[in-house]
Amino acid sequence: MKHGDVAAVPVRIRALSPLVCHRWIIHEPPDKRPLLDVVGGGFTVDHNTAEIHYNLSVKQVRPLRHGMIIEADFEDPAGNGYYVVRERVQRWRRRYSLRSPPVCGVRARKRYLVMLRVLNDGGDDELWHDVFYVTSHLDEDVMPEPPVTTWPGRNLTPYQ
Repeated sequence: MKHGDVAAVPVRIRALSPLVCHRWIIHEPPDKRPLLDVVGGGFTVDHNTAEIHYNLSVKQVRPLRHGMIIEADFEDPAGNGYYVVRERVQRWRRRYSLRSPPVCGVRARKRYLVMLRVLNDGGDDELWHDVFYVTSHLDEDVMPEPPVTTWPGRNLTPYQ
């Protein structure tokens, strides 16, 4: 090895040490990361069926065991408690979509509470939870009274 190469090694180490220290400072232990990450969510307005639903899309951040339960509690806009939607974790899935039954009483620019939880296989122990709010940009008043379209095989509503 040449004399110039030996002198260059400490310089390279000193140049990389701030990067290593920075990574060590911002490192987050795996146990501190959430189990799920909310990818998207809010209200879905379906004019064909004249219904409004909550929709929530989540993805796994840390691995979940097969059979665990993902539970979403959506606040009822009419003020009658919560809609509870559960879905079991499957080993081949990484993204989940949770959809509430049709809701009524939605008002524009009002915040509605959503609680997201991960439960064990039996559904009795909570392993993780998160609380957030969703807001609608539209009132329920924009919905047509009967559905606006019909197609073969679809039952007509009592209004038609």
